Amino acid sequence: MRAGVALLAGVFAASALAGCSTPPTPPEELAREMFDLSNAQREEAGLAPLTWSDCLADKAAERAAPFVDSAELEHEVLVSSCHEGAKAGENLSRTDLSAADVVDLWMGSAGHRANILDSEFTIGAVACVAAAPNPDGGDSGVRACSQLFEGPEPS
Repeated sequence: MRAGVALLAGVFAASALAGCSTPPTPPEELAREMFDLSNAQREEAGLAPLTWSDCLADKAAERAAPFVDSAELEHEVLVSSCHEGAKAGENLSRTDLSAADVVDLWMGSAGHRANILDSEFTIGAVACVAAAPNPDGGDSGVRACSQLFEGPEPS
C-alpha cells in the first residue's frame, strides 16, 4: 500500500482574501471539484474515472481534520479502509487556492500525479475541512483536504 507525498500547496495569509468579492468555496463543494478535476485528468490520460466512495469520503475527512490548523502535512501509515486489503493512496493539501490550482499542483508533483493516474485505483473521494475563522470571525478560505484512493477490491 502506498501513501502519496504530502503537498503544502501554499498557505496564504487571511489578508490575501481581503477585498475579494467572492466568498471562499465551501469545503464540500471544493472537495467535489477536486474529485471531478482529478477524474478529468484520469480521463485525459485514457483511464477510467474513479467511482466516488462515501466510505472514503468519511475517512478523508478524518485524515484532513488534524491539518486544519497546522501547516505541517504528514502522512500516517495508510492502509485500505473501505476495501480490506486493497491498494491505497493519499494526496493532501492545506491552502486557500482553488480546486483547479490544487489539482494542477498535484499533477506537477510526481507522487501526487502517480496517485491520480494509477490505473489500479478504482474508488476515491476528497474531503476538505475549513480552518479556524480569522480573528474578526470571517472565513479565512484555508481548507485542509485529503484525497484518498483505493482499489481494486481484493477477490
